[in-house]
Amino acid sequence: MTVDEALREAGRRFAQVRLARNITQAELSQRAGVSKRSLERLEAGAGGLRLDVFFAVCGALSLTDGFETLLPEVQLSPQDILAKRTLPKRARRRRTAVGMWGADQ
Repeated sequence: MTVDEALREAGRRFAQVRLARNITQAELSQRAGVSKRSLERLEAGAGGLRLDVFFAVCGALSLTDGFETLLPEVQLSPQDILAKRTLPKRARRRRTAVGMWGADQ
């Protein structure tokens, strides 16, 4: 599925949920605290919308419970954490010019 197809499908689903709950776009935009035009664009699957509009509409429609399945929290094992940790590099001593016999001249 391309990004454009996913946006159109998400918009279609938002509209379905809104209509199933018998809510107008004006009512939903007011509940979500977004402009009616932003909601229209979201339902049309238009790109370029801010992510806060998406989350505000989800919240107004009580759809936030599904985020856990969409973006599950990753649990790292202690071994994973140690493997990703970067250790500080040791500083190298700067060499000084040394004479042929090992002593400064």
